[in-house]
Amino acid sequence: MSHDKDLADQDVEELAEELWTLAEQGRDRLLDLRETSQVTCVNAALSQLVDRGLAWTHGERVSLTTTGGELAARQVRRHRLAESLFTIVLEIKDDASVNRTACVIEHVLDAGMTDSICTFLGHPKVCPHGKPIPQGPCCRSLTRTLEPLVQPLDRLPVGEEARVVYIAPREPARLIRLSNLGVVPGATLRLQQLGPAAVLRVGETTLAVEPEVAGEIYVKRLL
Repeated sequence: MSHDKDLADQDVEELAEELWTLAEQGRDRLLDLRETSQVTCVNAALSQLVDRGLAWTHGERVSLTTTGGELAARQVRRHRLAESLFTIVLEIKDDASVNRTACVIEHVLDAGMTDSICTFLGHPKVCPHGKPIPQGPCCRSLTRTLEPLVQPLDRLPVGEEARVVYIAPREPARLIRLSNLGVVPGATLRLQQLGPAAVLRVGETTLAVEPEVAGEIYVKRLL
């Protein structure tokens, strides 16, 4: 598909992505879509989705078909990988700018470029906001081996220093606790031991966290 074609279908792709995101939240009402959509002509884009067999509506509900879900997954994957690239590698701090740029790039990245970015990042499972990144062929085959730039703290060699990139806690209260301890994105830490608890040095503070929590803290090694 050419870039011109990608841009011509941008509203359709964007709406499919929005339906995917709403489904992640357990929402499937047309009202939800119309209230949150960034697409200028929602009804026209939705009609195209339905006409192409990418979505279906039933009363006040709307859902993606299998084919529509595949289209949406590709868009979500490109967007979240782009966010990871800008945030992790380029270390851009402006979240709004990262999101705006990712929204543009997701419509022009081809499959090969997307897989190259994914492989370079080490096949990340979640984006910097902790949202899952749909897998691509490169993730399933893993024909190339490359150490991820960002990895869970519990994979960091003892004695190494790293910078916290993001935290993906299974329990929201952990994020508050870690923040109070100074473990926040951008903080530099040194792993002093892994078991039976992970012992970290953050600034002048030494603290211990459960192994499970250490696996939820994603860091980038300092070279």
